[in-house]
Amino acid sequence: MMSNRIKTGDKELITSVCPYTGVTTYTRPEWTDVIFGTNYSLSITLVGDRILSVRVKGYSTRDVVAESTDFTKKIIEHRWGLKKEFFYIGDFTGITGMTKDARKYYVDYLNNLRQIKAFILCTPSPFIMLAAKLTKRLNLFNFHVTVENDYSSAVKQAAWKAHKELAVPVKSHTSLEASRVPTVSKPPLFSAGTIKRWACAALPALNKQKNVPVSLTRFTREEWNPQFEGYSIKFELINDNIIHKVSTGYLSVEHVGPAFATQERILKACGLSGHPYFLINGIEELTGSSLKARKQYARLFTGWIEKYPELSGLIVYGANRLLRSGLTIAMYTSPVSIIFAESFEEAMAITRRRSPHAPRLLPRIFPGKANRKNTVQHYADELNCFLGNIDWEIEGSDELPGKKSDDHPFKTVYDAISLIKTDIDELFRERETAQAALRESEEVARALLNATSDLALLMQSDGTIIAANHAVTTFLEKNQLALNEKQITDFLPQSAVQEACAHLKAVVDTGAPAHFETRLSNHYYQNTIYPLFNADKRVDRVALYSRDITGIKEAHEQIHGLTQELIKAQENERTRIARDLHDNVAQDLASLIIRSDTLFDDCKEISPDVRQRTKKFSDVLKKTIASIRDLVYDLRPPGLTQMGLVKTIDQYCVEFSNKNNIEIDLYTAGLERLHLHTDTKINLFRILQEALNNVAKHADATLIKVRLLGSHPDMILRIEDDGCGFDPAVRMVTALKEKRMGLKSMEERVNLLCGTLALHSREGSGTRIVVKFPYNQETGCEEENRERFLAQSFPSSSS
Repeated sequence: MMSNRIKTGDKELITSVCPYTGVTTYTRPEWTDVIFGTNYSLSITLVGDRILSVRVKGYSTRDVVAESTDFTKKIIEHRWGLKKEFFYIGDFTGITGMTKDARKYYVDYLNNLRQIKAFILCTPSPFIMLAAKLTKRLNLFNFHVTVENDYSSAVKQAAWKAHKELAVPVKSHTSLEASRVPTVSKPPLFSAGTIKRWACAALPALNKQKNVPVSLTRFTREEWNPQFEGYSIKFELINDNIIHKVSTGYLSVEHVGPAFATQERILKACGLSGHPYFLINGIEELTGSSLKARKQYARLFTGWIEKYPELSGLIVYGANRLLRSGLTIAMYTSPVSIIFAESFEEAMAITRRRSPHAPRLLPRIFPGKANRKNTVQHYADELNCFLGNIDWEIEGSDELPGKKSDDHPFKTVYDAISLIKTDIDELFRERETAQAALRESEEVARALLNATSDLALLMQSDGTIIAANHAVTTFLEKNQLALNEKQITDFLPQSAVQEACAHLKAVVDTGAPAHFETRLSNHYYQNTIYPLFNADKRVDRVALYSRDITGIKEAHEQIHGLTQELIKAQENERTRIARDLHDNVAQDLASLIIRSDTLFDDCKEISPDVRQRTKKFSDVLKKTIASIRDLVYDLRPPGLTQMGLVKTIDQYCVEFSNKNNIEIDLYTAGLERLHLHTDTKINLFRILQEALNNVAKHADATLIKVRLLGSHPDMILRIEDDGCGFDPAVRMVTALKEKRMGLKSMEERVNLLCGTLALHSREGSGTRIVVKFPYNQETGCEEENRERFLAQSFPSSSS
C-alpha cells in the first residue's frame, strides 16, 4: 500500500489507498499509536471524507477512555466541525479488556456525538460482540449499530453506508460495489451449495482423490531454521506461494514472537507481500504447547492477517487430539479457520484443490440438537460421569476416565475438557514456581534487612506496624509479635509524633518519598519513608528506614567548631602580621628612606650620577613601603573599626575597580542603626573580598553589582557579575582536585554567621552569589570577652 505526504496548513497528512474499498485514507504521525495511561493506545484514520476509523489497543479504564475520547473529539471538530455527519468505525481488535465504568462512559460519549450516522463495531471477541448486540437490542444508542468481526468487513460496510446516504446519484465504484454488505437480501444461510463448499473445505477427507505424484519446487536457507532451547523451526518455500513450517519440541510463549518474526522475513524476502499465499504448519514432532503460547499465537496471527490479508489458507497437519482442540479453541476468534490434515501430502492436495483466491473465512458448523430426549439425557449423564471421575489432584490428562472413540459425537468436547485439565495443571505448576520464587525473594530481603544496623519498618498507610527487622526489635526491646498491629506513634516521644504523622500523611497523599531528621534520647536519626503502591496505583503501605547519625552529627559539629577557631586564628594571625609589617618593617623602611635622602647632604663633592642612583634607590624603597601598606590593608582593613563596615566596603570597591578596570555598582540600605559584632564585620568583608577576587581572576566581567541590605532580622549580601559563568557542580570538583579553597572558605565563613549561601551560575550567563544570615548586635561585654580570649590565646598580639 503506497503512501504520500501532503501539506494542509501547518501540518502534514499521510495519504494512502484503502486496500478493501479503494478510498483514499488520511492520517498523521501524531494520530498514530497515541499512548494513554500505561497499557492503552489509539490510532485514528480518516477514510474518505465521511468515515472515521478509531483503532484502540490494550485494557480500557474510565480514565484512559475519557482522555482518548477527548483527543478524538478534538480531531473531529478540527477536521469536520460540529455539523458534518460521518460514519464511525470502532476497531476493538486489540482490546484486552474493559471495565464497566469504561463501557458506560464510551456509550455516553458516542451518544453525545450528534454527527454520527452509524457506528460499526469491529471485534473478534464474542463477549464484546454479545455486549454490543445487547446494547443495540436495548436501544441504548441514538444511531444505527452494526457489528463485524474483522476490519475489512467493517470498512466495507461503512463505505457502502456512506455512498448509500448520498443525496445525489454518484458513479458506482467497483471496489465499493464489491464491498457492499446488504442486511436485507441475504442468501439462504444453509443452501445446498454453501453446505457443500463448507464440507469440502472443512472435511477434505470427504473429497479425497487418488494420490498422483506431483513435482514440487522447494527452497530454503540456513537462516530460515532458528533454534531455541527445547524448540526449533524449519521453514521452506514451496512452488513460490506456499510457506511450509515444521515445528519440533515444546512451544513456549517466548518462542512465538521470534517464530512470527522469522516467518515475516521469509514472506518479504520471497516477495509474497501483496500476493495470495498459503501457510502449512507441520506439528507432528511438536510435543506440546503452553496456554500462554497458544493465546500469544492467536493474538499475533490476528495481527498477521491484518498486515498480510492475502492469506488463502492455513493448513495444519500432524496434530494430535489435544493440540487440535487447543488450536481450535485458541483460534476461535481468529478471522481464519484452521484446516486440519493428517499428513503433508494431504495438506498439499488441499492447496491444489483450493484456489488461491478463495475466501479464507470459513464459517463454523454447529451440530443440531438430538431429536430424541433419551439420547440427550444419555450424553448428559455420560458427560457428568466423565467430569465427576476426573482426579484434579493428579497432574496430566493421560489418566482421565472415559476416553471416547473418534466416531463419538461429542469427542471434541471431551478433548477440550482434557486440554483444559492440562492447562489447569500448567497454571498450578506456574503458581507453585512463582510461590517458591516469592518465598526465596522474601528470605533474601529479610536477610538483607536483618544484616543492617539501620532500623527498617513496614507499615500500613495509617502507621500500623506490619513487620520490622532485628535492629528495630533490639532498639525497642520487643519481639516481632509484640510490634504487630501497634502504631508507630506508640513508640515515639510526644514531641516527635506530630512531625512523623505529618511526613507519613504527605507520603500517602503525594506518593513521593519523604526525608527528615528526628532526635530521640539524645540521638539523631536520619529517616526516609518510601511509598508502596497497590494495583490501583494508591499508597496502601510505606517502608520506614532510620539511620543513627549521632556520630556524624557530632563529627560535623566538631569540624564546624574547629573551623571557627581556625578562621579566628587566621584573622588574629593576619592582624599580628599586619601590625608587625606596619610598626616594624614599614617604619624601618621609612627610616631608611630618610637616611638615604640625607646621606650626602654634607658632601657637596658627590657627583650627580651618584646622587641620581641614590634617588632611584630611595624610590624603590618608597614603592616597597606602598606595597607593604597594600598588603597590610588586605590583611586587616583598619577601616572596619575606624570607619565602619559600609565605608570600608565602599572604599575597597573603589580601589578594586581602579586596580582591575571593572565597574562596581554598590548599593547599601538598612545598615545605619546596626551595631554589628566585629567578627561579623570581618567575615562579611572577607566573603565580599573573596567573591570580587574570583570575578577578577576567572569571570572576565565588565560589571559587578553589590547589594548589602539590612532587613530585620537578617542581612543579605548579593554579588552579581556579567562574566562568562560556569557549571557549579563541575567547578566544585575541579576546585577539590586543584586544591582551591575560595568557595569552600566562603561557605565556612557563612556557616560561622549561621547563614546560607546560594550560588547561581551558568556558562555564558554570569554568576550570582546570595548570602543571608541573622545579624547579632554587639555588646561591650561580648567585645571584652572576645579581646580577652584573643589575648590569652595569642599573647604576642598584645605586644
